[in-house]
Amino acid sequence: MKKGLIKLNQLSLRTRLIIAVILCILLPWVSTYLVSNYFTKDVLEERAAKQSKDDLRMIESGIKNILDDMMYTSNYIQFDTNMNKLLKKQELINADSPEASQQMAVNYLHISKALVGLTDMLTPAYISILFNNDLYYTNYSRVDFNPLQFKKQDWFQKLDTLSFYDTLWIGAQQNYIQAERKSDPYLITIGRKIESSTPLDAYLIISFKEEQIKEMFENMQSDHHTKLYLTNQSGEIYSSVDKQEIGETLPYNVSEKSYQVVDYQNESHLLVSYPVSYTGWRLVSLVPYKSTIGSINTVTRTTILIQGGFLVIFLIGLIVLVREMTKPLVTLTNVTKSVEKGDLSARFDTPGNHDVAQLGHSFNHMLDTIETMIEQVRIQEETKRNAELDMLQAQINPHFLFNVLNAIRLQIKMKGDTDSAAVIYSLSALLRMTINRNNAFIPLGEELSIVQHYVDLMNFRHQHDVKLLLSVDEPTTVKEVPRFFLQPIIENAIIHGYNEKQETVEIDAFLQEDGYVEILIQDNGVGMNTATLEKLRNKISDMTLDELKRKDTQSFNGIGLQNVYQRMKLIYGDAFDMVIDSLEGDGTVIVFRIPVE
Repeated sequence: MKKGLIKLNQLSLRTRLIIAVILCILLPWVSTYLVSNYFTKDVLEERAAKQSKDDLRMIESGIKNILDDMMYTSNYIQFDTNMNKLLKKQELINADSPEASQQMAVNYLHISKALVGLTDMLTPAYISILFNNDLYYTNYSRVDFNPLQFKKQDWFQKLDTLSFYDTLWIGAQQNYIQAERKSDPYLITIGRKIESSTPLDAYLIISFKEEQIKEMFENMQSDHHTKLYLTNQSGEIYSSVDKQEIGETLPYNVSEKSYQVVDYQNESHLLVSYPVSYTGWRLVSLVPYKSTIGSINTVTRTTILIQGGFLVIFLIGLIVLVREMTKPLVTLTNVTKSVEKGDLSARFDTPGNHDVAQLGHSFNHMLDTIETMIEQVRIQEETKRNAELDMLQAQINPHFLFNVLNAIRLQIKMKGDTDSAAVIYSLSALLRMTINRNNAFIPLGEELSIVQHYVDLMNFRHQHDVKLLLSVDEPTTVKEVPRFFLQPIIENAIIHGYNEKQETVEIDAFLQEDGYVEILIQDNGVGMNTATLEKLRNKISDMTLDELKRKDTQSFNGIGLQNVYQRMKLIYGDAFDMVIDSLEGDGTVIVFRIPVE
């Protein structure tokens, strides 16, 4: 992100304004589009689920009417007095009686007539009453189906486990009436156990056509893409518009109370289920997601896209406006680049009195002033060069002086005065280093050589016997240090530390592991007391640049101890460190820590 901000800051003002305009217009629109899709989706899903549930509730109401009729029929057969008399009368017939066959036939006609009467008043259904002694009654022809075959079904054994008030909801099975199987291939069946005062157990089986539920589904389907099912709790299909699906199992949790979005035949569908009264069965609705929610979402997206189209048109106009408004800035930038390349004749030429135009006029005035100042500087520089030429012509060539001094040194040395020759050599070398100021930094070994020459001259001048002891690690001699930073320290040690005895100045230099050179200058002079030492430390650290310029020290080149400290601080900053320690009558120690890597 930080890199992105850096790159953004490197762009021109016009580009940044255009990017800001695009973001300020498109970002809210995109956010609105995404948020609208997100929240609209939930609302539309809930609305579609509610609509599907209302449809299923209406279907359940129709199915409940059929189930009410079936429950009424079963209760009538179970508890009606006349029906019970007919059933018991059949049980009381003496099979050995000569009239038994006639009595059974008459009784069978009465029961069958009663059953047919029930089906005429209520929902058409197939009714079967079976006894343990293989006696049975039906409201359909025994030629079409022998009801004793029910006893071979797996579910029939479950009837014995029921009480007289329970119902076994068997579900869908193939139509056992052969004559009607082609037109109505499936029946919905229930079973009950009938209470009897005799040892014989009786069973009641009632079936109605699955086609009746299918017709309800067809009436409620808004289009052929919607799927409606009657299933059990496990999702086994009992009724469907497509007969091929009956008996299959839906791979979903149809007992879920809330709606689900499921994948059905490689397409998203909205699944809603609703319980069927009495049974524990479920009505299931599978509605294509696109046909319910997608169409409304399409309208919403289209509306937002139309708005986006207008925003784009507005954005293009705004970008054009920004480009026109920033055109003077681009012109001013081009003028600035021309000036940066050295063309001071470039000028900003934009009419008007707006802010950018006023800035351009000020810029032109600044360029005029700069051109005038440059001309003045050129004249001054030319005058200065002429003056320097005159001064150089009046100077004596330094090389001539060095050559003369060397000639004098050789002549004196040839006469046997080696001490005077050595002094002249030291003076020549020191004079050469003083005049030559081209190099601000020199190797430490060369700086120590200067110090040695300086000590030799001081011994000659003041008749001192100062001994300079050098203990320097070889790697430190090639490290570059500022020129003449040691000479003022040695001068102070000789002049201010002299104690009327043979003075020794020792210089030790070490290369530290942290990349510093540590230089220790120690003399055996008079030293200083604690008060003087503290005053010197404060004076060195608190001295200002103006004080340094006004200070007239006794150093060889006019630089005192304070100036050395300030000079090193200016060069190295806080990385440089100098420590002064002294003991009265025992000399002074100065330690430099100089970063060299």
